[in-house]
Amino acid sequence: MSGRESSTLPHILFFNFCLSIHEMLNLAVSITLFTILSGVIAMPFNQLVKTFPRDVAHIAIDDSGSYYLAFDRNGTLYGTYPVGVESNNLERRSATRCAQLTVDEAKTLPGWSTIEKQANDNWGSGYNIWTNPSAFLDRPAQACITTEVVQLTLGDWICNNHTTYTEGQLVGTNGSIQIQNQQGSDSSGSYTISSASTIGVSSTLTAEIGIPEVVSITAGVTTSADVTDETSSSFDTSYNDITSNTVTIDASDGQTCTVETTTETCHNQASGNIRYLATGWVWFSYGSRRQGHFDWAINIESTITDEDGRSSFANFEGDTVANTISGYSATCV
Repeated sequence: MSGRESSTLPHILFFNFCLSIHEMLNLAVSITLFTILSGVIAMPFNQLVKTFPRDVAHIAIDDSGSYYLAFDRNGTLYGTYPVGVESNNLERRSATRCAQLTVDEAKTLPGWSTIEKQANDNWGSGYNIWTNPSAFLDRPAQACITTEVVQLTLGDWICNNHTTYTEGQLVGTNGSIQIQNQQGSDSSGSYTISSASTIGVSSTLTAEIGIPEVVSITAGVTTSADVTDETSSSFDTSYNDITSNTVTIDASDGQTCTVETTTETCHNQASGNIRYLATGWVWFSYGSRRQGHFDWAINIESTITDEDGRSSFANFEGDTVANTISGYSATCV
């Protein structure tokens, strides 16, 4: 099941309706004392969780829906923390790199069986699975393009040279002539997704694509590209480091001067793959209490420690072109 909004909400409502005013006042005092005694820190949970040891792999929700209870792999309570109210904005990561991870997408991960086995072993079967519940916006599940540079796999470069001429004429007495000239390199690529990732489906995210070094032409560089995770979608890359400069030539009266510039253009077929990495929390909701709680969440990174086990790749292929304008010679006649 792709997940309901939050099975915790009925429990919260039932809990609130069954309390008298006197009981609610006592509860408020109890929670305050519990907060003080347990060392609850008033920090957003999505920031606080970054300070946890890697062994913290599970969280549960208390009956009031107000506190997270964090547990290590062995089921030992690590700490209790207030539920945050901040929005699910991908933990303030760049919105261009992450998208929400759905339950159906999570189930396609190579390591998904590890997550489900952990739920079954710890709390049993008979659950609904959900991600990104609106009641707990600070515990999202995400599919993110990593910041690692995507390296292209290339064939053989096919290169050719061509020459351009720029003229200028000196008018009047002996002196010099100035002619505008260009130097540097640029590169462009046009690619098509041949097979999409199974997570982050249809989202448009930013990837870092490495533009390779071309022998004798230009050093490798990196550029950003917006990639839509759909088969047959396309994206482009570009890089430009061409600058204009002025060539000054000594010339005699009446001479015409020409600057000859050589441009080398190289073509290649390229392919690559973009890693989409699953992070965050998968929620398991039970109809009855399991180890004292209805709702449990498993951390993806802590449970599937191998990145390949929580990754899916989008493969692409296409053409890349590199140009370098280099060297010039000047003649006057």
